Amino acid sequence: MSGYGGSTDPYLDFLNTDSLLFTKKPQTNGKGGDSLKFSDPLSFGDNDPLSFRGETSSKKPLGFETAETESKHSDDEDFPTAPPADYLGYVQGYEMVGYETVSIPPPPDIPLEIKKECDEGEETDKEKPDAEAAPTLPQPTVVNLTDQQARSALLSFVATHCCYGTGAAKQMRITSMEYVPAHHYELQTFTEKRETNWSYAPHKGIDIDSATSGRAPLPWEVDEPPISMFKDEVRVVTVPHTGVVKTCHKCRGGGGMTCGECYGKGWVRCLHCHGDSYQTDGGGGLGRDRCYYCQHSKHGHGHMECEKCQAKGKVSCATCEGTAHIRSFIQLSISWRVVTAEHIVTKHNIPENLVRNASGQVAFEEEQPKVFPVDAFKDEVIKMASAQLVASHASKFPDEKILRQRHQVRVVPVTKVNYEWKGRSRSFYVYGYENKVHMPGNSSYPQAYCWGCSVM
Repeated sequence: MSGYGGSTDPYLDFLNTDSLLFTKKPQTNGKGGDSLKFSDPLSFGDNDPLSFRGETSSKKPLGFETAETESKHSDDEDFPTAPPADYLGYVQGYEMVGYETVSIPPPPDIPLEIKKECDEGEETDKEKPDAEAAPTLPQPTVVNLTDQQARSALLSFVATHCCYGTGAAKQMRITSMEYVPAHHYELQTFTEKRETNWSYAPHKGIDIDSATSGRAPLPWEVDEPPISMFKDEVRVVTVPHTGVVKTCHKCRGGGGMTCGECYGKGWVRCLHCHGDSYQTDGGGGLGRDRCYYCQHSKHGHGHMECEKCQAKGKVSCATCEGTAHIRSFIQLSISWRVVTAEHIVTKHNIPENLVRNASGQVAFEEEQPKVFPVDAFKDEVIKMASAQLVASHASKFPDEKILRQRHQVRVVPVTKVNYEWKGRSRSFYVYGYENKVHMPGNSSYPQAYCWGCSVM
């Protein structure tokens, strides 16, 4: 690919630093993603599923300063520990990668492709002189409620409240209705993020895909497309040609560790007699009986076989699982997520969450690799919000690649119904194609208490 070709490529500059050619800093072991219907974005917090779990030990890594061939007992023998820094293999393009996760920003767009697209766009414009003219959008249908529809919507609303009386809804006099729809703009950006680190696993004799098989592809050269667009997904793969086989650093090639329960003896003190081999009669007397549990132990009275090591004094190494070797490789974590931004414009006093969940008519929708702000819509507030959100998403993900974007404008019908009941003017709102009712706090339903119910 031409995006990775030259030595001045900022992507390779990020991975290959001059300092790495002369010095190699020790790596630290760290604990390390129907019609146009928008889904909730995935929020990555502290429990990020992309973080790689490289075990960290509070102790210094095991060294090789002694000539022993068998590893001694350690308190953390049951937990695999990351190999030391000198176990890392050399892979071109991954010199900065250790056992801690490193986020790799995507390579820049290829200028030749951009130029080609621009040239094709210019030729299209020449063939079609009026191609820059704003497209004509379909006009949303105006919802004209009748008095009967407004009254029925209010009666349905009253029926959902057990203490509301129906008298006001039936006897009110509707004085006027004002139709001012709400506009809901929503932008979705589908991004891809790639992170990499060295990982390891027990080597169980399988073939190793090492550097002798070919050049290891760079993180963004690994061909891993998402299963479907605009769906959150996380995938972990092994980078080809990065496998390295090493002697297990924990057991030093022995495959076993001294048992931490019996310290290699194969037996532990009997818990029933506490190693005394006798038990009291429990009545406070002086009689003593031989301990029933350890009286036949082959390790002597007061002792019992160690269950953890099956009286062998050694346990299988948790790092290599007894194979005496580990397989190190570079791991690539790919996460796809959907990031959603929205803006709701309401002229009436109606909460935004009601507009968000109400049905409406799609007046504009578009899906492209990268969308441009809505310019053909007549509402200036929506056009301004679209421009701000599109510009924000364009620079919001420096470590992620924007694969695709889509946005839409929905028009949600909202009608303000003014009415009189018992000489007092009130109002309520009918919104959505379901004719839902919103009763504002300053104009509550007049028969909202049990004493006003007309059911009884």
